[in-house]
Amino acid sequence: MKAETLSLAVSMGEAIDGLDLRRGQFAKTFLGGGVFTQARLEEADLREADARESVFDRCTLQGTLFNGANLRRATFNQCELAHADFRHAHLHGATFSECKLTHAQFAQAWLGMATFSRCQLDHASLAGAQMESAVFSESSLIDVNADDSEWKHTCMLQCDLARLTWDGARMTRAMFTKTALQQKSFAGLVLDGCQFSFADLTEADFSGVSMRQCNFQGATLDRANFRQAVGPNALFCGAAGEQVDFSQARLRQALFTGGKFPAARFDGADLYQCHFAEAQLAGASLAGAELTYADFRHGDLRRADLRQATLFRTVLHGTRTDEAQMTDRARALETDTDLARAERWTATA
Repeated sequence: MKAETLSLAVSMGEAIDGLDLRRGQFAKTFLGGGVFTQARLEEADLREADARESVFDRCTLQGTLFNGANLRRATFNQCELAHADFRHAHLHGATFSECKLTHAQFAQAWLGMATFSRCQLDHASLAGAQMESAVFSESSLIDVNADDSEWKHTCMLQCDLARLTWDGARMTRAMFTKTALQQKSFAGLVLDGCQFSFADLTEADFSGVSMRQCNFQGATLDRANFRQAVGPNALFCGAAGEQVDFSQARLRQALFTGGKFPAARFDGADLYQCHFAEAQLAGASLAGAELTYADFRHGDLRRADLRQATLFRTVLHGTRTDEAQMTDRARALETDTDLARAERWTATA
């Protein structure tokens, strides 16, 4: 079918149902609002085509060229898109549902507010892609190249990011929820305001990164590295991890409430006004840490090393400190007997 004929059919509202358009030459063709159902468009040339708000339902699009195409608010449902080329394409608000996008190219594409639901993007390229407010849910992004990409308000929900790379990526308030991020390196990135709630960050590397107001609530942090990270007001409530390294990190006013960090290292860390209420820190090392006004009430500091730590008005109310080493304990606030009595009080009939 010629490009002019296809454009006319789409303009008249005719559904493109089951047509064989393989290797068709449709570059720079207007196809806006077209409805393609079970159409075959393998290796078709749609470079710089205007297919805004088009619908591709159960179409085969392997190797199709969408370079520079206008696909604003386009919908791809259950399509075969392996090796499809979307480089420099405009995909604002586009929707990909249950699509196979292995080896697809999205380099330098605009993916603002795009949605990928239950898609397979293994070995795809997102290098330099702009993904502001994009949403990826229950999708596989194994071995994806996302170097130099923009992750502003991007949401990753229950995705597999194994071997994904993001060197030079920029992340602002990105969200990773229930997403496996084991052994991922965030070194060299800026993560201010990012959300990692309930994510698996086992052996992840955050060393030296800026992570102001990041949320790690409920995350798994076994052997994670936060050495020299800068994270004032970060949130670690309910997070858990063995042998986590926070050495020399700057975490002023961070919240560790109810966290479980046995044998963690906070040596030389700035923990001014941090909240560790009910946190479990047995065997942790906080040697030389800044703990002025920190709150450990009802926490567990058994066998912890706090030698040379600054404990000016540090709250130790109801804290377990058996075998803990504290050279500045005289300036800490010990258990308040009146408060302890009030906490034990129960109403009687």
